[in-house]
Amino acid sequence: MIDRRRLLLASVAALPFGSAAKADNFPSGPFRILVPFGPGSATDQSARNIAEGLNRTFGVAAVVENKPGANGAIAAEVAAKAKPDGQTIFVCSNTAAASNVAMMKSLPYDPLKDFEAVTLIGRAPVFMIVNDKVEARTAAEFVALCKRQPGKINFGSGSASTRISGELLKAKAGIDMMHVPYKSTPAALQDLMAGHVQMCFADPVTSLPQVKAGTVRCLGVGSRGRYKLTPDIPTLIEQGIPDFELMTWTGVLLPRGVPAPVRAKLRDAVLKTITDPVYVERQAQGGSEISPSSPEEMQQIMVAEIALYREMMRIAGIEPE
Repeated sequence: MIDRRRLLLASVAALPFGSAAKADNFPSGPFRILVPFGPGSATDQSARNIAEGLNRTFGVAAVVENKPGANGAIAAEVAAKAKPDGQTIFVCSNTAAASNVAMMKSLPYDPLKDFEAVTLIGRAPVFMIVNDKVEARTAAEFVALCKRQPGKINFGSGSASTRISGELLKAKAGIDMMHVPYKSTPAALQDLMAGHVQMCFADPVTSLPQVKAGTVRCLGVGSRGRYKLTPDIPTLIEQGIPDFELMTWTGVLLPRGVPAPVRAKLRDAVLKTITDPVYVERQAQGGSEISPSSPEEMQQIMVAEIALYREMMRIAGIEPE
């Protein structure tokens, strides 16, 4: 009995040491950072900044892999099934982490069960963007244009959240538009500038440089009050689109099962990177507000947004696909 008790105590005592040893040896090789959208997207830009930060902190390579398609589900599945050693990181948006659950009938991953939250990176409202040749200077004028030409105005989307944004506008404004899907928001924005679609919703990191350059116009933002980084752009709510409030965000997830000491070490490195004053200012210039969170807060946001997007889909009359 004594020998068995000693053995049990020795085993329990060894557990924290084993986890600590894993943290001491972390990382044991290069990082693999999976991104669910193409190069140039807000998520991609966040991932590349984190890659640079991890390289500076740990002195190892951090390789960004873009795996666009299926509204981020392809990259999410790969990340969910990766070895939980902290070497594979999923930098994602609320599309893969929340809205896909509402938009799709079935997913090859569960964002709440297959991942552990690390932190949010940044948050921003969706921007309503139109081609510069569209004869509308306000959201109200765009709605009137759509009503004069029912079904003839196209809107593009590069993610589930921007798709829902367009469908929600249709429902709340009582207009009919044709949806054109893209693999990423930059791809949708590129076709918008070329005139292949007339409108799209986009995050400010992707769209604001083009707005500032005058190649596209922003008719409104999808926040309750004016977005503090673009105070001159009116909200859609104040332009007569009732209760139109949709935010985009980027964040960091890890495959479930990464040892706690490794998660903590990685989280510290990520927070150091995204709160660097130079990066914060650069993101602000691009239209994104850095907003780190605790893992628990990020998890709660994911749960709340899944419910929110289900309600938005109900209002917009969209069935899961």
